[in-house]
Parts: sequence; structure tokens; C-alpha cells
Amino acid sequence: MEAHDDTIRNFGIIAHIDAGKTTLTERILHETGQLRVCGAVEDGTTVSDYLLQERERGISIVSAAVTCPWRGMHLTLLDTPGHIDFTAEVERSLRVMDAAVAVFCAVSGVQAQSEMIWRRAKNYGLPGLAFVNKLDRDGADFEGVLAQMSRLFGETKPLPLMRPLKDANGHLTGIVDLVTGQPVGPVCTASLDDLELALWDGRHALLETLAECDDDAMAAFLEGRFPERGDLLASIRRATLKNAVIPVLCGSARTGWCVRALLDAVAAFLPSPKERLESSAGKRCFSISEAKLASPAGGTYAVMSVVKSIRSPWPGDYVAVRIYSGVVRKGTQLVDCNRDLTWSVGAVWRLNASDVEEISEAHAGEVVGLAASPESPLPCFRAGDTLVEEGAPRFRLAKMRFPEPVLSLVLEGIAAEDRQALPNALSALVEEDPTLRWKQGPQDGQCTISGLGELHLQVVRERLFSEHRVSTRAGRPLVAYRATVAEPCRITREFKRQLSPTLAIQAQVEIQFEPLPQNSGAIVEFPFRNSTSLPKECCEAIQQAVTEFVNGGSPSGFPLTNTRITVLEVSSQSPDTSEPVFLTATRLALVDALCQAREVVLEPVMRLEVSAPAPQIGAILNDLNARRAKVLQVETLPDQSACAVALVPVAEMISYATSLRSLTAGRALFTAEPAALEPRPGQDK
Repeated sequence: MEAHDDTIRNFGIIAHIDAGKTTLTERILHETGQLRVCGAVEDGTTVSDYLLQERERGISIVSAAVTCPWRGMHLTLLDTPGHIDFTAEVERSLRVMDAAVAVFCAVSGVQAQSEMIWRRAKNYGLPGLAFVNKLDRDGADFEGVLAQMSRLFGETKPLPLMRPLKDANGHLTGIVDLVTGQPVGPVCTASLDDLELALWDGRHALLETLAECDDDAMAAFLEGRFPERGDLLASIRRATLKNAVIPVLCGSARTGWCVRALLDAVAAFLPSPKERLESSAGKRCFSISEAKLASPAGGTYAVMSVVKSIRSPWPGDYVAVRIYSGVVRKGTQLVDCNRDLTWSVGAVWRLNASDVEEISEAHAGEVVGLAASPESPLPCFRAGDTLVEEGAPRFRLAKMRFPEPVLSLVLEGIAAEDRQALPNALSALVEEDPTLRWKQGPQDGQCTISGLGELHLQVVRERLFSEHRVSTRAGRPLVAYRATVAEPCRITREFKRQLSPTLAIQAQVEIQFEPLPQNSGAIVEFPFRNSTSLPKECCEAIQQAVTEFVNGGSPSGFPLTNTRITVLEVSSQSPDTSEPVFLTATRLALVDALCQAREVVLEPVMRLEVSAPAPQIGAILNDLNARRAKVLQVETLPDQSACAVALVPVAEMISYATSLRSLTAGRALFTAEPAALEPRPGQDK
């Protein structure tokens, strides 16, 4: 089908691990006619979990884009991972999507990862829907999930559009749609009186909530009438697009209950790409006007953002992009504004997880794959790069921000051919995953990889073997420490050598260090370049020295963060001074400045949330205290379980999953997310 902007809906499915995202994606593909039979996560037969590691583990590791039609609409959805170790996949999906569908388990409620991902979606200003899944299970508590959403989601209020009906024993007897007034989902066995009572109560609560954020709904509420269906849908849409409410539906992805109603809500309430870009949050992402992008050939130049690059023997190398302006076809010349690369599109693909379908062209608002060709291999595009059609003005869209690695692992190829192939294989994986890092060493033939957790690094090793046929042995995970400075300083360092009676070399560098707040990263500035007469090669040598120092070349060997380094002035009184002299002088100045500013080693700290049966929470707290944890909260949950929230150093989290399983006989669950960097204990003040 041909897609037009007002018929496109781009959304990501986000949730805690095991809430049912992949099952819901499979059911959506079935309901829209893309699948004849639904696959199952436990059988490894789902469309969106296509990696070998995903099918073996039963979890999503990479985001999978699938497209499908629905009632004249063109839907593109991204099934995102729920595990914190693969948060980069969620982050870049949220960055290019127009809306989010949050899935919550009706039994477990709003779990830690669900809350965290929803906060990130709100940071991007994404409107959304909520789907309370697994309503067919014993212990499902729809009202409890609504109460948690009200408490945790701040100003965005849950707006239930459905109500489940239960008998005296708590068994589900039906679901009523508050908009249409009709039963939906399973066969309704509730009495007519129960149905009418639930409908009256639900509609009153719906209109009361909606009246607080929409004038038309307020007028109907004050007049004591329920709006006509068209007026009600319009009010819900307006409130949803301004993030005042999140419409809540319920059902079961496994059985297909209310999935069609969810698709109708996606079409009715979520924004088109044009509406998204016209919102305040959309303008922060794409602020350039159509007039500036006008093409002499008519229309506008093509502008897009890179979601990720894929290196694959099948279907071939390609880059997934979100198009914001113009049209892309085979042969379109694209320029990477971030690094001034030029590339010719080999083919345009519609993405369906691991399968692709070649199309003639793609328009603004679509998420597609741009394939390489033998004549124009795929360059090393990075997530967040801005690509524009050749001839368009150069500019950069808002960047994607990813968490820094917290764990490292030393890998070594088992055989000689493995050691030889390891660097190239790691480079291919790093190109796809912005939270993965690698470097040579610490010994010859070894490589050190850094990622977001033990599972992340373990999956990398498995992909090295399954995709690149590289077998490795690994050491014990190491914490990825960082360093910062305690106080500002400003020094001048001179390097001078008399090489012979007639030949002397001399260089002088003035450098300033300043501490910055948390999460500021390392900022490097070179104002000396505006006034210096040094050759270009000497300036580049100075920048190289500073970059190497920031990335781990300090005496401690840890990368710098939360620090601003400014090279204020560089001079030389010797005409024979070359770039190695400036390189040495800059390195000496950096070491002296770091010593004077007092280097502080920082360790990553995770926000840990553990849930377990209430009698076992005491043993868990004792174990956390032994791990240098700061317990923030202990809460008793309605289902006779308890939840503890704590800040724990990553160094104490290694192998925590195994320890917790042994401590609670496998009855506890935990989630952890990077929280902060804190000074490592035992350092001199």
C-alpha cells in the first residue's frame, strides 16, 4: 500500500521484560493479516525475535521493525527489548517513533523497567496508550494497575477506556468498552445489571478525568450528559496528543482479546508524523522549516536520522532510517552531516524484522531500510547520524544519548584464526550497538569489550560465534570505572630540549581543568586555535593528545567524565619544533593539571529493585547491606510480597543473579538500571 503522512502511525511497544510485548506484536501481525498463524516466544517462532540468542533465551535483544495495514492506515511498530542491558535499542526506538504503547502485566503491575522506560518516553514528549495484558490469568488486577499508574506517572493521568467484569470469586466474566458501550474480548457471561452498572461507573470516571483537560468534555460533564461517540473520540485524541492522559485498554495478547480495539485506538488517538513534528517536542527534534529544504526540482530535500546499521550476510548490509522530509529512491545520493560522508542508496526496503521487501520509494514519516550495493558499500553510519540528500543544507538533528558502559570483559580468540578475526568482528558489532565498546589489550592477541551488564557481554560473545564464527575465552567481568577532578586548576607546562649546540626544540601549553555536574561527560575545548599560527599538523597533535588522555590515557587508566578540559594557549619559540614536541608537551601538561586538580576515581552505581515473598525480604536486605548498598525504600505489596529499592555499586552486582537465586530458591526477581557515578571508597581526601 502507498503511505501518506496522515495515514501513517509509527509507535514503539515498550514494557518490562516478560510483560508480553513480543506476543502482542505477533498478535497484531495476525489480526492485520500479515500472519496466518501466531508464533510463540517459548517455541522461538515469533517474527520479531529473529536472532538465535533471542529464540534460545525467550527475550528480545534488538528492536525489530514490522509494518502492517489497518483500516486504511499504515502502521510501523518497533518491538523493543525489556531488559536493561539492551536499553540502547529502546532509546533509539523512542527517538524516532511518534508514540508509544506501554504494555503492563495485569498480575505484576507497573514493574521497575516499565516505569523507567515510560519516564524516558516522557522525556521525548511521546504521547501513548497503555495495554494491560494477561487479563486471562489468575490474580489479574486491572484496578491495581490503574492505581499504580496514577501514583507513578505524574501529570499524565490514566484514562481507562475499558472495564473488566468479575464474578464473586474474582473470575473474569467479560470486558466492557466504555466508548461503544458494548462487551468486547471474551464471551460475556455477566448479568445485564452488572454490565450496566460497570458501564455507568466507568463512563462517569472516564468523563470526570477527561473533563480536567478538555473543554468540550468539561461542558458535557457539567451538563450531566455523556458525549456522542465522535465528540468523545475527538476529546480523547486532543488530551492524548498533549500528554494530559494515557488511554488504557485491557485484554490478553495470548488469546487475542481486545487487540483489535487496541489497533483502533492506535489509529484514532496516536499522532501522524506531521502532527508529531508540529508538537513542541517534535520541533526540538526537527526544527528546520520546509522552506529551507525546498528543492529546485520541486518538493523538499530528503532528510533522515539513522536508527542503526546492520551488517548481515542476509538480506545484506543496510541502514535503518526514519525519514523526516522528502522522498528516497534507489540511487539517491545521501550525505552524512556528522562526518561529511557521501553514499548512494542501493535499494529501499520495507522492514519486517529479519525479512525485507523492496519498494520503489519511501516518503516522509516512514521507517525503512536503505540497502548497500556492490558499487557503493555501506559506510560506518552511527545511530543518530543525520543524512540529507545531496544539495540540501547541512545541519544536524537532535542527538541520541546512550548510557555509558559499566562492565568490561577481556576476550581472547581460542585459535589463531579466531584471534585474527576478533577485531573485525567486534568492530561490526560496535557499529550496530552504541553502548558497546572495544579496544586492543591488555595483552597481545586480547581485546577488552565494555557493555551495560553481564547479559549484554554474554550475548556479544554468543553473537561473535553464531554470526562471525569467532570462538573466544573470557576472563572475569571488570567494573568500568571513570575518573573526574575535585577542584579547578590552571597550569602552564613547558617542554624544552637542546638536541645539539645549534638545534633546540621548545613548546609551551596552558591548560585548564574544571569539574562539572553529574552526567555532564567530558567536554574538551580548544580556543587556542582561533589565535594560533601553528601548522595544522601541530594543532591536530595537540587535539590527539587530549583525546587520548580523556579516553583512558591518564595515570589511573580510567576515562575522564564530568570534566571540562580547555587548551587555552600554545606557543613555541623554536622554528624546529614539530608535532611530536607539541604532543609531548600537551601530555605532560595534562598529567600535571590532573594531579593539581586531584583526580577522583568514580564507580558506577545501579538502582536495584528486588521483589520477593515478604518472609524473604529480610535475608535480601542483609545481603544488600553486605554489598555496600544504600537501601532507599522497602514496600509491602498487596500479593503478600515485598519490594526493596537500593543503590548498589556495580562491583558488588557481579553474579548477583546467581546469588539471589540461591538465597531465595529462585522466588525473587530483580531489575537494575544505571543510576550515578560515585567516588570509590578508600581514596584520600
